[in-house]
Amino acid sequence: MKNFVLSSLTAFIFSSVLWVIWSFFTVQSGVIPNWVGSLIYLPHAARVLMIVYFGWRSIPGLYLAELWGPYFIAEEAYNVPLLMTSLISVLSVPAALYSLKFFGFPLGTTRQSPLNKRNYQHIGLITMISSFFNALLVNFCLSQMHVNFEPKTGMFVEADINQVLRFFIGDMLGVLLVFVLLAIFLKPVLSKS
Repeated sequence: MKNFVLSSLTAFIFSSVLWVIWSFFTVQSGVIPNWVGSLIYLPHAARVLMIVYFGWRSIPGLYLAELWGPYFIAEEAYNVPLLMTSLISVLSVPAALYSLKFFGFPLGTTRQSPLNKRNYQHIGLITMISSFFNALLVNFCLSQMHVNFEPKTGMFVEADINQVLRFFIGDMLGVLLVFVLLAIFLKPVLSKS
């Protein structure tokens, strides 16, 4: 129980810090225009890194941060029911891990493991697949709620491919940026131990 609470709390704090940093540069300060800010989406890094390293125990904290983050940025701007889209976003990483495991590439910690937590290329693969799931499923959900999309014909709404690509690229670049910054900042600490 102690590990569950600690992992979830760590995930919440890490994700919340990334939400605050991302919102400062994209929304609050206006340094980066909002549409460009979505091309470097930092909170996806918390999802990937926390679930890869802490497992399912980090999911509640990540989910709470996904609900808290948009309200912190601009409560009036996020009129979307966030419960479903936030859940999809958080579960995109376990979906990526389970799909890799289904195809015979389980995540492990040894060199013999098909996917290793310590290999940045494997983290990149998990990031790519989870970004794909997140972009596709969240935009499908948003299109069905008629949030960002106008209905074309009938009951189904066509999702905008540009928005799906922006979500995918933003998640990928956000994880890359956070991963590089963490590697730079943590290298002196890890080299001493």
